[in-house]
Amino acid sequence: MKRTINFLRVLALAGPLAWHGAALAETREPSAAEIKSFETWFSQHSGGAVLKASYEVRRSEGARDWNVAAWAERAPQRAAWRLCLARSDGYVYDAKTQRWSEIGAQRQHVWLDRSSDCGVSPQRVLLKQPLGDRDIVTVLEQQGPLLQSARLLFAGNTQCAPQRAHKFELTAIDVTPDQFYQLTYVSDRGGSAVITVRKRARELTAWAARC
Repeated sequence: MKRTINFLRVLALAGPLAWHGAALAETREPSAAEIKSFETWFSQHSGGAVLKASYEVRRSEGARDWNVAAWAERAPQRAAWRLCLARSDGYVYDAKTQRWSEIGAQRQHVWLDRSSDCGVSPQRVLLKQPLGDRDIVTVLEQQGPLLQSARLLFAGNTQCAPQRAHKFELTAIDVTPDQFYQLTYVSDRGGSAVITVRKRARELTAWAARC
């Protein structure tokens, strides 16, 4: 159990794409029983119902058991300008003991919303590294034009070229050691693209792409 928790904690901190790198080949939607199990356990241990939960159910190629993780979101908070953020705590299910426990990791999602309570955004973006509010707002405001600029870069990449005309949605923001942004997009056809963005003052430029 401890090994499973540590494994999931590393993946949680690295972000969703780390599941792919860990060769977890199969995924599925959570079952009604798994959702009910988590909601019941959470209410008993937190004293309240889950505001919003997301689930990740995966297993390694050839493995018998599924790894089930749940992310329980706290109430969204208003930051500066139109920026909203929500933190989620991670939990893992042990099928052998039939118990849930904390992973010991958090995720933070960000989005832009003018409503006072931040509402429920259809496009929440995972923030993998700490960033200032203004920087987050700048990236979220410019991510659309950056994607369009990056489509020119797709043409020169054999893996990206077939996806050049696909519809993409921003899912994560990361920062490289040399302070470039990395924006992860997922297409409506199941593909993904990571766009490296150079920052100079408030000017952002699509610098490289991989798919």
